[in-house]
Amino acid sequence: MAFPYIDTPRTEYDGNATYLTTGFRSAGRHHLSALDSLENSFQTPSKDNDVIKGFDKRVTPRAGAASKSTRSALRHLPATAPEKGEFTPLMKSATKNNLLRNMSAARGTDGPKTPGYQRETHRSNVHTPGLPAMDMSDIYEEDRTMEEATPVPHAASSSAQSTPLPGYSGRNGGVLGDGGNNLSLKDQAMAIDQLSKVNFSLKLRIHFMEEQLQKAGPEYNNEALKENRELKVLRLTMQRDISRYRKSLQQAEKDLEDYQLQLVELKEKSWREQADQTVQREMDMMREELESRDVELREARDELRQIKDAQSQETDKLRDDIEDLEASSREKDRLLEEREEELEDLKRNAEDNGAASELQLELDRAKEQMQELHDSLAQAKLESRESMDTARQAIEQKNRAEEDLRELQDEMSNKSFTTKGLSRQMEDKTEKLEEEIRELQRENDALRVELESKTNHVTVLEERYQTIQHGLEDNANQLVEDLDVARRDRDQARQDLKTTSARLQEALDELQRGTDEKELLQTRHHALTDESGGLQIELDRAQSRIRELQKAVQDATSRAQDEGHNIRWQHKAELERLQEEIENLHHEIEEKEGRFAVDQSRWESSKRTLQSEKAWAEGQAADLKRTIDTLQEAGSTYSGKESRLQEAIDSEKKRYTQEKAMLNRQIQDLKDDLDKTRRDLDEKRDELLTAKQDARVSKREEQALADKVRALEDEVIVLQSSLADEQEIAKGRQNGTSDLDKNLEKSIAERQKLRDQLANAHVEIFDLKASVQEIEAERIELQAQLDRVQNADDTTRFDRDKLELRKTITRLDNELKVLRDAKASLEDQLVSESERFAAEEGRLSAEIDRLQDKLLAGSGNRDRELTSAKTKVQRLERRAQELEALLEQHQQPVMESEQSGTHGDLSLLRHSLEEARKREKILLQRESKQKSSAQSYKSRVDELEKDLHDAMMNKFESHSPHNSPSNKLHEELRSLRKQVAEAHRSLQKVNAKNRELERAAMKEEDQKDFHELLRSSTLEAESLALKLSEREARLNELKTHVRRIREERDAHKREAETVTKNLDALQRRHDEILEKTSLSKSTNKTKHEKEIRGLGKEIIWLRARLQREEKFRRDLAWSKGLMELGERVRVACNDADLRMISEMGVQARDRAPVRTPRHKLKSAISLVRAAVRMKKMSSDWKRTKKLGEGLKRAKTEMLKRRESSNKSLLGQ
Repeated sequence: MAFPYIDTPRTEYDGNATYLTTGFRSAGRHHLSALDSLENSFQTPSKDNDVIKGFDKRVTPRAGAASKSTRSALRHLPATAPEKGEFTPLMKSATKNNLLRNMSAARGTDGPKTPGYQRETHRSNVHTPGLPAMDMSDIYEEDRTMEEATPVPHAASSSAQSTPLPGYSGRNGGVLGDGGNNLSLKDQAMAIDQLSKVNFSLKLRIHFMEEQLQKAGPEYNNEALKENRELKVLRLTMQRDISRYRKSLQQAEKDLEDYQLQLVELKEKSWREQADQTVQREMDMMREELESRDVELREARDELRQIKDAQSQETDKLRDDIEDLEASSREKDRLLEEREEELEDLKRNAEDNGAASELQLELDRAKEQMQELHDSLAQAKLESRESMDTARQAIEQKNRAEEDLRELQDEMSNKSFTTKGLSRQMEDKTEKLEEEIRELQRENDALRVELESKTNHVTVLEERYQTIQHGLEDNANQLVEDLDVARRDRDQARQDLKTTSARLQEALDELQRGTDEKELLQTRHHALTDESGGLQIELDRAQSRIRELQKAVQDATSRAQDEGHNIRWQHKAELERLQEEIENLHHEIEEKEGRFAVDQSRWESSKRTLQSEKAWAEGQAADLKRTIDTLQEAGSTYSGKESRLQEAIDSEKKRYTQEKAMLNRQIQDLKDDLDKTRRDLDEKRDELLTAKQDARVSKREEQALADKVRALEDEVIVLQSSLADEQEIAKGRQNGTSDLDKNLEKSIAERQKLRDQLANAHVEIFDLKASVQEIEAERIELQAQLDRVQNADDTTRFDRDKLELRKTITRLDNELKVLRDAKASLEDQLVSESERFAAEEGRLSAEIDRLQDKLLAGSGNRDRELTSAKTKVQRLERRAQELEALLEQHQQPVMESEQSGTHGDLSLLRHSLEEARKREKILLQRESKQKSSAQSYKSRVDELEKDLHDAMMNKFESHSPHNSPSNKLHEELRSLRKQVAEAHRSLQKVNAKNRELERAAMKEEDQKDFHELLRSSTLEAESLALKLSEREARLNELKTHVRRIREERDAHKREAETVTKNLDALQRRHDEILEKTSLSKSTNKTKHEKEIRGLGKEIIWLRARLQREEKFRRDLAWSKGLMELGERVRVACNDADLRMISEMGVQARDRAPVRTPRHKLKSAISLVRAAVRMKKMSSDWKRTKKLGEGLKRAKTEMLKRRESSNKSLLGQ
């Protein structure tokens, strides 16, 4: 059967567990003790029916308070159960026992409203179930609580589970009850004074405050720290995921750049193939044109040969005619001689015979024969004159043809065609023409080779221009990517700023509410005002220190900005110097383009000269074949072609100027867009720097800061080692250019890796600062909540704080979700932006290729671009040399220790990190010493408190009246002593808690100082790291400039090597040509000697023919004179004879002439002489004719060789 007592708040432990221990934990609620109450919290009991006031009614009356009903207190109870239950040990011990005694003493009266002392009537009433007489003196003893268990209470009712308010104790008697006043007034007054010092409500308040302090103690702090650690772990995992995603994005961007480079290379390759095809087509066209010209030249040569053969045939025919005439004249001379001999014979016969008639007849016959001979001679003279006329006409035609050729040459010279003079003979002209054609072909081949080399050089320069233009495109793309990154960072900073401002507003709201609550609590609790004032003073001191640190941070930020401005100014100066070098390179390239244009014009002039010579050869061949009229028509057609070509050139020039103007406008638009993009990028960069400077105000957790500082020290050591390696590499660069390039690339790769690591470290530091800021805000919020809990007068405010904490956690979770969603949206936006920029880049690359194709259409613009590119190359080479000299100067150890800003920054950073580490070690040592001293002091205080408690208990037990005759007084005195002991214990606990609070405050102050010191060191380290990153960025930029310049220098070296190779090839070709020319000269020399010998032979042949002809003519003239003389003599003799005969009157008889042997002998002798002379002459002529035949054979062989050589050249 259950005892009829009022229920007290339930717990999960049995009734004997009444000690205030924390060793028992709840089985179902791990965050509560097993002794915590399961019931709803309740308001502070009112002052009604106070036990002390009941005593005061009899002895020392006190001012009473208005009574309130029990239900009124229930109205103030919370509607819902709190998260953690309450524990009231006094209600489980003294109150319950007093209630049991009162109910057993008096059954018929109204139930007491307070757990007052039970009277005798309550225990002696037989109508109620009596309670056993219990000795309550040892209620707090261990053996008592272990032997007898507290009875199990009734089931909890709906509203009476809380401890009821006590009733008036003086209602049924005074302090002594019905037993009378057994104590003296002095003892009673002392007891009343002791009891009046103990206020029930104060004890309950102290108990509840202790409980709340316990709940806000290390266990809950550990749980909060655990949650914070989990949140940190989650944040770090998210950061690692973000860094991994960022790396994957960077890898994707690198792959995209590689693909773009491959695409550009494919485009360049296709364009080069197209250009090669165009050049090949032009070469094929030129080759076809040359073949057509060669065919025309061959036809002209064939026609010239035919004309020459015809002329040679005509001359041969004339020569044959002349020889026939000469033979006939010689035959007639012979006949004349025979006639003369016969006439002499006749004369001698006439003289011998003396027959006048016969002489007359002979004379007549001789006259007739002489007339016939005269007629034949006249006929021969006429024929010779006709042959001479024909020869003269041929010579005149030849001269006239030469004059026509000279006129044609004059006309061609008027049309800016260069010609050569005619040779003395047509054969020499033909030979010289063929030699000139061969020389022109050789020159054409040399010019073709030179054209190919120039074309290759132009192709190399165009590729260089393409590379430079692609570098500019890559820089523009990099600027666009940096702009996107700046925009994303700006958006992230804005979002973080908004989040921070929202949190700050919430914190301000919380602070305002806390301030209001604090003011209300200060009006109600004057005991904690001094402590809060001290805390406020400390807070002001901390804020002043925070302001000083903020001022220091601002100073450091201003210094960093000044350094950034200086670095930007230096970078700008360097850019201007590079721009000047680029302009110098442009000027040099323009000069080279001018020289190339001069070479090209020279080549074109030579080409035109060849074409004119070719045209002249064709005209000469056509002149021998056709008349001057046809040549003039050909000239008119040529002038028409030239006019059409000029019109086409003019139209092409006009179209080129239009395209050039359009391309210039497009280039200007692109330059304007690029300048606008750069300005936007600078603005966004400035905004990003401002946002970063505004977002750099945060705190850091102690252990995380130490880890990160050590990580930074390790990174600094790695950087120092890498710098030492780079210095060694820089020293080794003097050994060779190849080693320098390799080491530079290796150092650049290592520096990029270290820069990535440093950037990751900076990202982690920034994230840790943000997390530290959040943790600090949460710590401040928890401290404010702790202050509110310390200043609170009830538990409802703590419940509200717990609800607010839940709301804060929920809000943080929501913000985390929002941040994750924002991250996802930013990643999607980044992907979309990357795709858009890739598409834009493809479009721009296509546009640039189109513009480049249009630019390549104009040779002049291309030449200027080549000249500017060459100038830029030379200027960049000079800049590379200057940078190498500067790098070598910086690499010297003395100059490095005195002037190297990077090394100074690194040493400053190392020194600052060492100082921060020393401070950290000192603070850690101080903290450990303070912790150890605090623990020792705490253990000592606990021991002293335990000793004091034991002494007090012994004192009270020693002074307890065991032998008193009045059991009631003894029990009452023991209960009062127990209450006093309990009050002492509670006061000791309160004092211990106050000391713990003071130690916690001191510890918190030390932690604040430590955090402030760590924050200052962190800010210094961050500023130094920022300076280092800026130095590293500048160094990387310089390295990239050097690398770019070296790449350009290598490219120029490769170009120089290719040019050198081309020059070597040209030199070899020139040497081969010289060898060929020397061989050809030697062969020409031998040939010339042979020709001279042949010419000598021909001269000998012609001289022999001339001598023969002169002899024939001289003989003919002598014979004619002799015949005329003989004829005159004969005529005179005949006349004299005829006169003498006529005077004599003798008639001449008519008879045939008789030849005497003497005449016959004379005739035979003359015949023999003539035969001998003719034989001799025929032998001489035979030798001369053999020489002429040899000359003819040599000439035919020479013509055959020329034809074969011409065929081989045409075949080539």
